Amino acid sequence: MNKILIFILYPAIFFGQEPSIITTLEYGNRPLKINALEIEFKYRDESPSPDSISTIFTLNPSQSVNYFSIGFLKDDFKEKYIIGIKVDMFLKDFFGFNLDFIAGYSIKPNSQFQFGPKLDFTLFGLANKEINTIIRNTGYIQVNNTSFYSNVKVSFQNIWLGLRPTFFAIFQPTKAINILGNIGYSLNTSLANIGFSGRDINGEQTSAVENINVENLTFDIITPSGVINPKKKSKIKFDGWYYSLGIGIKFNNLKKNK
Repeated sequence: MNKILIFILYPAIFFGQEPSIITTLEYGNRPLKINALEIEFKYRDESPSPDSISTIFTLNPSQSVNYFSIGFLKDDFKEKYIIGIKVDMFLKDFFGFNLDFIAGYSIKPNSQFQFGPKLDFTLFGLANKEINTIIRNTGYIQVNNTSFYSNVKVSFQNIWLGLRPTFFAIFQPTKAINILGNIGYSLNTSLANIGFSGRDINGEQTSAVENINVENLTFDIITPSGVINPKKKSKIKFDGWYYSLGIGIKFNNLKKNK
């Protein structure tokens, strides 16, 4: 979590000083479709003296989630275009974030207002729900090629990529302040797996990922009964309508107005 915040805030300080860059802060609602499930999870690590975990966890039903985002937008790229990047974050049973690249066409009827279509390309998205912890009782815990020399946190994860065709509008009441609005539709593909995190032999943080279908892992849906494909049933769906409102600040112009 701390590393993610540093990753977000560092470019905010760096890019926010550029005169043509708008730092954007937005709040909105997006699809987060989760089936209500009770899941039995078991795992036995691959070390010579293996440790194991056996637990039951639940997924709470959901259709949507409120989210917060921070980004950087250049609204005069080759005069008629906008480009940018942003990070969305949400917390609802899962902690999630995604990194998007933005590209769009800008129509400017006057100097204070612009609108048009854009595409948000989700380059990487991760939704993470901690399940339990494997207690290290022997020398180390082995997950694929990663060796952990500490207790290991286990989480259920969904990783996704996607596109968001969007209509945007920007109103600029002053040279430093912009009011932003977006409405669009999310199209995504996701993959469910199990994540492991702990410390290596040097005490440094490390992680590994395991497929749900491997032989030394049990991932069975208890409720509802009779589910044939647990991996498919447990996947989060991000497809659907979304919207956001926000503010954009040109910090360079803000300093000039003082």
